[in-house]
Amino acid sequence: MKGILMAVVGVASAITFSPAAFAEDFVPGDPEFQVFGDITNGPVSATIGRSGILEGDFTDYYRFTIDQDGTGSGSLSTSTSALLSATDLDIISVMVNGLAATKTLSADGKSEFFDISSVPIAFGVLNTIEIVGFSRGNGSYGGNATFLPNAIPEPATWAMMITGFGLVGYGARRQRWTLKAAKA
Repeated sequence: MKGILMAVVGVASAITFSPAAFAEDFVPGDPEFQVFGDITNGPVSATIGRSGILEGDFTDYYRFTIDQDGTGSGSLSTSTSALLSATDLDIISVMVNGLAATKTLSADGKSEFFDISSVPIAFGVLNTIEIVGFSRGNGSYGGNATFLPNAIPEPATWAMMITGFGLVGYGARRQRWTLKAAKA
């Protein structure tokens, strides 16, 4: 019974003294989220990142809308001089519009790198970059993101495509008529 009581006290004290989890939201123009380029005609690049993250779990959201459809890519990294020191930050996951970035860890475990590419970025909706991690007291991370708009066909391309469909349709119709005449 005494062992169970000690276990309960141990768990209760661990919960009581655990650092609190916190979440932050950032939008373009914040010091943590700088955007460069033309969001209406593309291409766009951005830098994201934070320094001095307090001890504990954290979730950072970078939210943005854009004036055209396209694809995005990006990378994010963190490093420390000494594992488990105040500057050591562990990134658990990086998600862009629900897609997970790929994590690479250095051989000594002091650097983490995430990258993702070909992410669909939608016009007029709230796009989100989500970073989940744990800081040991003074952690930091930084990254970049890029966006390219989808290509829009020019009028000459549309004209050639419509003409091509017309010629295929004419050829199919002409062939059918020729077959009917041959059978008669």
